Amino acid sequence: MKTIKELLTSTHRKFVKIQFHIRGLNVNAQRRNRLRGPLEQLRRLIPISAAAVVLEHRWDSAPAYRAFALLAVPGPDIHAEASDHTLDAAWLKVIAALRKQIEQRKAKQLARIKPARERPIFTGPRSRGGVPR
Repeated sequence: MKTIKELLTSTHRKFVKIQFHIRGLNVNAQRRNRLRGPLEQLRRLIPISAAAVVLEHRWDSAPAYRAFALLAVPGPDIHAEASDHTLDAAWLKVIAALRKQIEQRKAKQLARIKPARERPIFTGPRSRGGVPR
């Protein structure tokens, strides 16, 4: 039998809470699910607690479609914005930018962690870089 904590964390992991803000276009449930898919895939790279997505069709500007996403993640939040002539193209640009930011953050975290073979064996106050005196 699962504990309450296991039940809450297992259901929490299945879905990201995504809040859509849509301006100037009609987006049905099927399209929202298509937009939700790539965000769910980003969850494999980093734990996402919530996401805010703004989709906009601007009639008075050249690339008419604008997409913006803000992801609530551990540490500083991640965000990206893109404009293009189709909504799908703008959304793909946003997802690519978010993925790039997540990968850069992961690479920076891994660079901070020294491999085990580079750690000094002797870490006492009188040792010099792992070599005993």
